Amino acid sequence: MRLPEEIKNFFSLLTDEIFYTGQYLRRRRGILPGEIVHQLYTMGYRSYPIICLITFLIGLTISLTSVAQLKMFGADLYLADLIGIAMITELVPLMIGIMLAGKIGASITAEIATMKVMDEIDALTTMGIVPERFLMVPRLIAITLVIPLLVALADFVGIVGGVLVGNLALGMAPSVFVREVLSVVSLHDFFVGLAKAMVFGWTVVVAAGYKGFFIERGAESVGKATTESVVLSIALIIGLDCVFAFVLY
Repeated sequence: MRLPEEIKNFFSLLTDEIFYTGQYLRRRRGILPGEIVHQLYTMGYRSYPIICLITFLIGLTISLTSVAQLKMFGADLYLADLIGIAMITELVPLMIGIMLAGKIGASITAEIATMKVMDEIDALTTMGIVPERFLMVPRLIAITLVIPLLVALADFVGIVGGVLVGNLALGMAPSVFVREVLSVVSLHDFFVGLAKAMVFGWTVVVAAGYKGFFIERGAESVGKATTESVVLSIALIIGLDCVFAFVLY
């Protein structure tokens, strides 16, 4: 498939999903009952342990690599500022997007691609069901509801990693660390990180659906589409993060 055609198909699916999601929010029909709850469980409950673990380790690593440099200038207290701003506005949204691309995006692509190869998508169309609405809307609504919780948990866990390093390496009391973080991080910073993570989450779901719906026939193409889905999602996330950086900073 040529690049212009791929871009056209991607944005065609994106606009369809915006329309179908708005339509569902107005009429509350067109998807399987209970599917949103199932997707909430899959995307949220089954994702938060690995996301919390990764963000904790990221917070720990960034703190450890920063301590030596800060000590040289007697700026130990600024470790809290560094971790608070970096985790909340940049690292947490980015890591959530990348983790969702590998975990949720790959799963969505594999599921939809398998249905496409097995002619189940055509069967839904034959029954008068719009596959793009039936399969994608619950996932978009679920990711929208899940992202704020994941962001809040990841922010907390990432800062805990910084608190641990500050206490063990610098002798900084946790209360002092937290007070310093709260003095430099505002609600605006939190909502900037939340907005980034939300856009990244939507990007993962739409990119995964695109690779699933526009798959070539053949069993081997399922694995290829799944791999391409993860690569496309991460590339789009990095690109969007650069756009956010230009706009916000």
